[in-house]
Amino acid sequence: MAAPAVSSAAEVALRAGTLVTEALGARPHRPPDFAAENESLHRLARALTSSDGDVLQTLSDMALRLCEAGSAGVGLLESDTAGAPVFRWVAVSGECAAAVNTITPLADSPSGITLELAAGQLFSFPQRHFACLEHVTPKIVEELVVPIPGEPEPWGTLWVMSHDEAHLFDAEGRRILSSLANFTCAALTMTRAKAEAQARAEEAEAVRNALALAEARKDDFIALLSHELRNPLAPVDNAMMSARKLAADNPAVTSVLAIADRQFRLLKRLVSDLLDASRIRHGKLSVRPSYGLLQDIVADAVEAMKTDISDGQHQLRAILPSYPVTVHADLVRLTQVVSNLLSNAVKYTPPGGDITVPVEAPDLRAEPTRGPSHRNAVIRVKDNGTGISASLLPHVFDMFAQSASARTHAEGGLGIGLAVVKHLVTAHNGTVDVASPGEGQGTEVTVRLPIVCEGAGESTGTTPRTMAPVRVLVVDDNADATEALGILLAMEGHEVKCAQSGPDALLIVDSFTPDVALIDITMPGMDGRELAQLLRLRAQCSLTKLVALTGSSDVASSEQTDERVFDCRLVKPLSLDDLADIMRS
Repeated sequence: MAAPAVSSAAEVALRAGTLVTEALGARPHRPPDFAAENESLHRLARALTSSDGDVLQTLSDMALRLCEAGSAGVGLLESDTAGAPVFRWVAVSGECAAAVNTITPLADSPSGITLELAAGQLFSFPQRHFACLEHVTPKIVEELVVPIPGEPEPWGTLWVMSHDEAHLFDAEGRRILSSLANFTCAALTMTRAKAEAQARAEEAEAVRNALALAEARKDDFIALLSHELRNPLAPVDNAMMSARKLAADNPAVTSVLAIADRQFRLLKRLVSDLLDASRIRHGKLSVRPSYGLLQDIVADAVEAMKTDISDGQHQLRAILPSYPVTVHADLVRLTQVVSNLLSNAVKYTPPGGDITVPVEAPDLRAEPTRGPSHRNAVIRVKDNGTGISASLLPHVFDMFAQSASARTHAEGGLGIGLAVVKHLVTAHNGTVDVASPGEGQGTEVTVRLPIVCEGAGESTGTTPRTMAPVRVLVVDDNADATEALGILLAMEGHEVKCAQSGPDALLIVDSFTPDVALIDITMPGMDGRELAQLLRLRAQCSLTKLVALTGSSDVASSEQTDERVFDCRLVKPLSLDDLADIMRS
């Protein structure tokens, strides 16, 4: 095999008598001490568990001892500020230990020539020839240098120096140094792999953190958006209710208001979905069980969807048990579950299509109680509409998940309804399943809830939501909101006073004692909570019911604070039925 071509720098060093590698073969060499090498390699293996710098320093120390050198070190290739290749002495042992982190050039240096020749080289009195070593003390008699192999290029060099003319290196020293260089290559390769893995892990963590931050910002935005949308919804809702009363004998105006009402109900539903999405993500959408009739829950849901069903000319049949079924559940949230399912059925069933709501439940008056499995109420909502493709079925309960056809539908919604249904049903310890033979073949949703119970010992019938005329104080910094709500309440026969700030409200109660005060929580200056606390101190308001009005979706975090100063809390837009319930309670 031909010897590698000698570079000009090596030729110069050879002619100058500095490069004397051939002398290694001519010198007598000591026998191998494999026991000492084996012990050293075990120490190196243990050192791999420590820091990278410790491993390289241990290697340098081993080279110093096994080669019986005066100094030893590891030089790794890197680039200087100008981009030129250099060696950095990252670990140094023995007499030259203070020279750690010394920088030497690649060109015209013992390490540079060694890498060019790709084999271990011996240099005699190298300071006489290489200017880069002039700073090294004590003087260097010999330097033995071997490459540290690597892919795609060598890592650097491992070297030992003799500072004593009586001690010269031999071929055994080159063999030992080459063996340690191979171990150094393995250690550095592991270090690089570890660093790359760490970098990938940090990148992955950064991506996860960025995604979490994006999700948090999205949730905050949704909560803020739904909150801000509720504030203008309230006066619009009240103004429309007032307009319908004023235009009751004008068919043209009534027809126009009916269109506005349908679109407004759609907008309210979207905002409510956004609120529920935010509550679910923050774990604040809870259920509050009470006793009621299952028939009333389904009837209320059907009534809520009555206009949509009529507009779509759908045929709806609710098949209910002939006997009263008492349930223990959150009646409002369960009505929302059925309403959401009916809303989907209406949206995705062509005009004139069929929707059926069969309801099954045991009659505990006639059957002995045989455990929770026999207390299930099963509510199904079937339609013969557009159906769901097999690829979408596994994702129908995902937040904001929609099919392509849903996204192009005029009233396709936000893809939140079924996610809310799933959450509420799970909160009732129930299950919900969606089945569809495929697109164009209809859908069937089945809800199973272990909520049926024996009679609660009290009437579960619906009390008519009527409200005798009362004195009402409306406080809201939104002028449109106070005016619209005030007009609506006045048309219902109530005596109303309006204020747009806390100080204005306090002036009003000096001469007007309200039976109920509807107070917006988030007002500038004196907010609703501070106003409520001051009203509590007024003797004339001792019997006044204080009602907090808010557009916030963050109900759970505010309720404990609000209940200390308010009698109850209502979310905008205000329902007159809810107000009637409060006054009757």
